[in-house]
Amino acid sequence: MSTLASNIQAPAVPLKKTRSGRYQLSQKDVSSWLVLAVGVTFLFSLIFFLGFAANYKWDQFSPAVAAKIATEFFRFDKIAFADQLSILALLINTVILGFITTVLGALIGLPFGLMAARNLSWPWLSNLIKALASFVRAVPTIIWVLLFISGYGLTSTTAIVGMVFHSWAFFVKSYGESFEEVDPGTIEALRSTGCTSFQVISSAVIPSAATRIISWIAMRSEINFAVAVVIGPAVGVAGTIGSVINGYSRVGNYSGLGFSLFCVFLTALVFELILTRLKQRSAR
Repeated sequence: MSTLASNIQAPAVPLKKTRSGRYQLSQKDVSSWLVLAVGVTFLFSLIFFLGFAANYKWDQFSPAVAAKIATEFFRFDKIAFADQLSILALLINTVILGFITTVLGALIGLPFGLMAARNLSWPWLSNLIKALASFVRAVPTIIWVLLFISGYGLTSTTAIVGMVFHSWAFFVKSYGESFEEVDPGTIEALRSTGCTSFQVISSAVIPSAATRIISWIAMRSEINFAVAVVIGPAVGVAGTIGSVINGYSRVGNYSGLGFSLFCVFLTALVFELILTRLKQRSAR
């Protein structure tokens, strides 16, 4: 018993007692009060924004329209079979758009990711590439798409270029971090045997980071699919499921809107399942 009592360490901060004589386990410090102050500030800001600052027309809310949306949203039987096939075809186009931009961004970002890794490049070059990629990532993908469209017109090519540009910055960061996690002993062992930089990269760096790279590609494919869905109604790019969602919402076709969103949900769920499986394999 004495040994057990000697192993019990006193708390770093002495416990305070309440008026009833009980110990107060949760101690309020500066960080706790700061978190509470930030939460209260956000709450009052949200109430002020919704109630006074923003021009929301709450008086125009119609319960009848809400009931119509709720009753017709899952009435997929009201959609003609030809329209369902058209929606599925647009969904496939959207998936292909997200996949193409992901592959192009992954291929273009590979050499820059190698130069961004500190264990493979000079420090000044690594910092320069990482800073440039951070700037590109800080701007949302839609903004880059709008920038390219304003300069070269509204085409599918400019939309792809804008999405690839942001994907490139994403892969520069993910590649650089993956390559920096490679065992430095393996790299030094190959260099000591006289291997060239290309042989070190092809024989040790890329094979060691291959699983993580595949996980990053799957994650970016999911992100680009979401961007490809939004890009239709946002910038007017035709041929994606986002454009038909925008059209159904304008005419009040809630059955078609529900079917389109349900297809988007199932596709995103498949991406999530694939990404989870790849993460589990990379963690082994």
